[in-house]
Amino acid sequence: MPAVSAIFLVAALILAVVIGPQTRPWTWGPAMLALGFAVTAALPVFWRKGRFAADFGLIAFGAITAAWFAWRAWISPVAELGEADLLLLAGAVGSFISIRAIEGNAAAERILIWGVALLLLANVVVVGKQVIDPSFTPVFRSRAAGFPSGFYAHYNEAANYLIASSLLVAAAALFGRQGVLTRVLWALIAIAGLVAVYFTRSRGGILGAAVGTGVFAVAALAIGQRQNARWFAPALIAIPIIGLAIGGFLFNGWQDSQELRRAGSGIDGIFDNNCRLYFLGVARSCIGLHPLAGGGSRSFSWESFRFADKSLQGDIATHIPEQVHNEWLQAATDYGIIGTGLLTGLLGTLAIVAVIRILFPEPSREPTSGEAWRLGGLSALAGMFVQSCFSFVFHLLPGILLLGICLGQLSRASAAPDDTSTRVFSRILLSLAALACAMLLLPMGWKGTQVTKILWPGYLSKVAATSDAARVEALTGAIRRWPRPSLYQDRAFVFQEAAAAGTGPKTREAAEQAIRDYETAELLHPYDPNPVVNRANLLSQLQRDSEAEDAFNRTIQLQGGMEPGFRGRFFLANHFLRKAVRQFGTQDPSAALASVEIAAQQIEEAVDQMHWVIADMRDARVSIHESLGTAREANGDYQGAMEAYDFAATLINGTRAHYRAGVLHGKMAASDWNARRPAEALGRFIEAKGRIGRTHELPHGVTPNQRVEYLAYLDQTIAFLKGAKIEPVKPEPLKR
Repeated sequence: MPAVSAIFLVAALILAVVIGPQTRPWTWGPAMLALGFAVTAALPVFWRKGRFAADFGLIAFGAITAAWFAWRAWISPVAELGEADLLLLAGAVGSFISIRAIEGNAAAERILIWGVALLLLANVVVVGKQVIDPSFTPVFRSRAAGFPSGFYAHYNEAANYLIASSLLVAAAALFGRQGVLTRVLWALIAIAGLVAVYFTRSRGGILGAAVGTGVFAVAALAIGQRQNARWFAPALIAIPIIGLAIGGFLFNGWQDSQELRRAGSGIDGIFDNNCRLYFLGVARSCIGLHPLAGGGSRSFSWESFRFADKSLQGDIATHIPEQVHNEWLQAATDYGIIGTGLLTGLLGTLAIVAVIRILFPEPSREPTSGEAWRLGGLSALAGMFVQSCFSFVFHLLPGILLLGICLGQLSRASAAPDDTSTRVFSRILLSLAALACAMLLLPMGWKGTQVTKILWPGYLSKVAATSDAARVEALTGAIRRWPRPSLYQDRAFVFQEAAAAGTGPKTREAAEQAIRDYETAELLHPYDPNPVVNRANLLSQLQRDSEAEDAFNRTIQLQGGMEPGFRGRFFLANHFLRKAVRQFGTQDPSAALASVEIAAQQIEEAVDQMHWVIADMRDARVSIHESLGTAREANGDYQGAMEAYDFAATLINGTRAHYRAGVLHGKMAASDWNARRPAEALGRFIEAKGRIGRTHELPHGVTPNQRVEYLAYLDQTIAFLKGAKIEPVKPEPLKR
């Protein structure tokens, strides 16, 4: 059974790396199914007589930690996110259980290390191809960035995988019990994997690889000295060279990575980048909301909005900060100080126990691979943990499987102790954990596999399914099997696109269906502003004003300080502008004025929350203030109208407001003339001509011929008044 467990664990890792290296939990389905079988095969191993080392204290500590995270994920405010974290937890526990079943069985260990080594080699080959051809993707149609990432979609996660796998394989190559040729091959693969980390250009990954390799070197020297290895003396002498090599790898890796990101930038640019420091500050603020128990799974993704600071956030304000980019603080945010304390204590205890067993091993009757396992687990965990301080590597299934493998290897005892009562309790705890994992992984794995098969053409395959009908059919089938808010949002977006592109009754039907899907997504994830703002825009287009305004106000409350990311106030301003235009059409200028006043207020609040104004906001801002002037003018407030036109004219692309102001001056000049104030009239006519002359873009509905005709009228009138020897008087400011 250990060999069977090893086969399925390797299969799970392969499927996780090739299909599921992303945050969509349904893509983890095939890997979870394989891991469920690995855990099931491991269960009988724990009850074989004389086969199992107890370590009851470590197992009990791990059980308490896992129980806390499982309970908090189970009661998390958003079921979808809690479910995803439960699956990740089951992945870590399941791979740990499989490793504990595999340990000590030569065939199973050989299967495991060969599987890890060959998968690592495949990734190295893909990275090499991507160095030559950055557009190459082995499975998916696209990748997140241009840097090499192997089978992964993003280079950061690829680097983390390469670090852990390379160090695990390197440990087996150095202290494994296989033949020389096999170990030499493994060593070459491990070196290639570490070199591939350099080419991912992941700065956190390069640092993690350097730290992990350093831990590997120190621990390997300790083991070599104790075993009187022939290579120990040369290695001891070479310590300065090894240190320089690791330092050079780190320095050159950072230098080249930063240069590729921004020409002329060096290592200094890394330390000038305060993006992740900003996230850490926001995370600390979130922790303060519920310090002990945390806010629940991924609570940072919605609680962080309220702490956004436009003066500090820079370009990251346009992105939804779903993760902290530091797994330790992410745990504190989501699972509280209690969860972080338990996790830190467990990892620290396992690392200390591994170091003690490396330095002071228990006597063993026969040589084992225990040294290789503890060395690989310790160095791989060190490398992964360092990078996890800069990226959310443990929120993807491959990273969490490797974490479980490392923890299983760290906890391996030097020798199986004699039978004690604690062995029974250890077996019971591991058996209960295995049953719980199998009961979660097998059904969810099957469900995820079905959804992956259904959605593959539309999401992942290189030949995408593009028709709306095919996309809707696939999403409907996926929702039937696994109703997730993200899938409802995706289907709603397809309907929304169809509504925007179509005409006639079908347009309204598609919009109504999109609204229903967005409502369902809101119910399943009530803290996500995306479905709310999309539903509000659709309601606005359907002229269901009261519902739209309620939805927009809810969006603004949800988004906190993230106007640049969700733009709720901006869309609300556009809604009130459209509403005002309709009210103008019904000859209701007072209602139109009230609407456009709100639009102007909202657009200015939106601009105030942005540290820069993007193109579509610029045009909308000009249109709103221009319309505000028109509405005030229609309601007899000429001073207010002129103020609105003057302000609009100061904005980028706002020169058309000069035309509106010029026409208003012309209208007032005509009134002065009729009131027998020719000097004031001449002054206003001259002002009108000057303002219209400053117009580079005409308002909507005004043609160039109309402008020419109006300027001709102004020239004739000014010439007539000057011919009458009238001296112009500068117009007084308009009064309300």
